[in-house]
Amino acid sequence: MNNTSHNITIGDVAKAAGTSVSTASRVLSGSDYPVSPAKRESVLRAANTLGYEPNMLGRMLKTNTNPSIGIIIPSFQNPFYTQLIMGIEKEAMSCSYFPLVFSSQRSPETERNLINNLIKNRVKGLMISSIDDSPLAVEHFVATGGKVCIFESNYADTDKVVNAKTDMLGAGRTATEYLISQGHRDIAFLSTPFNRASRLMTLDGFKLAMANNGLPFSKEDIITVQYEFDTDSDLYELEAGRKLAGKFLEAWKKKPYTAIVAINDLIAYGIIQGLQEQNVQIPQDISIISFDNIPYSGLINPPLTTMDMPARLLGQRACRMITDSLSSNEDHNGITLSVSAELVVRSSVRAI
Repeated sequence: MNNTSHNITIGDVAKAAGTSVSTASRVLSGSDYPVSPAKRESVLRAANTLGYEPNMLGRMLKTNTNPSIGIIIPSFQNPFYTQLIMGIEKEAMSCSYFPLVFSSQRSPETERNLINNLIKNRVKGLMISSIDDSPLAVEHFVATGGKVCIFESNYADTDKVVNAKTDMLGAGRTATEYLISQGHRDIAFLSTPFNRASRLMTLDGFKLAMANNGLPFSKEDIITVQYEFDTDSDLYELEAGRKLAGKFLEAWKKKPYTAIVAINDLIAYGIIQGLQEQNVQIPQDISIISFDNIPYSGLINPPLTTMDMPARLLGQRACRMITDSLSSNEDHNGITLSVSAELVVRSSVRAI
């Protein structure tokens, strides 16, 4: 970028593009005033070449809005959310919106406070993976004129927002069917608490695959740890996985499991670590499959077979819908944007 970009004015951009200042302003402000594609392209090219930086304060004063998009996730500790944020950021910044990223730290109260602060700061776009049991805070944001995309929540989908999600039912079914195709019949499902709709849907996919293949399963095959929190010093989900490994070893004494479905990759890492510390070999003794395909899943020992949940793509597509709504002031409410997971086969599952 030009190191004198702070001195570049919209008049300079208009001159370089061969347009009027008003036309340049309409293009760079995201106005829906009709501008020909050729002129629009010329303005954007000139702004990029000159390194033009718009006056955000002026834009805020003129439109009474903040040209930012609020992003609220439950935790910074899980790389899945990092991938989601990267997709949102790329799309938002390409449309001259600026991402404001926050963690609710798995606290509904913190989440509500963050939403209220976004409203106070006149932010009109919100993209959230909610851990609240109530939609009231999100509905309040919508009532102030905001545009919302929900990736995950503990309440029913609403037609007041864009709902963006991965097909977790299908992912759970595909993962389990892969284990069955490799000869596994006694399969345990290991998870953190079922206080998220996505986890319940993943479990339903597991149950569906078992039932469709005529394989017995019971509540004893579903092993959980009943706590959930972020810590300053450790990865919560990694530690939860280690605790799940201990509970699984107790269940293994009663039933000859050959495979585990873990609710996500970080949990799977902890399970593998906990089992290996007890001299259980993966996959020779126990096979394991999980969900997310976060960047480290091919680097651990053994490399993890997992369902690739395209978080970055989902974030990018969802953000495009929100920026379109903000720029045009038209709603995409009630639309459900869904992406499918894909199986990534590595070395943590063996055929028997």
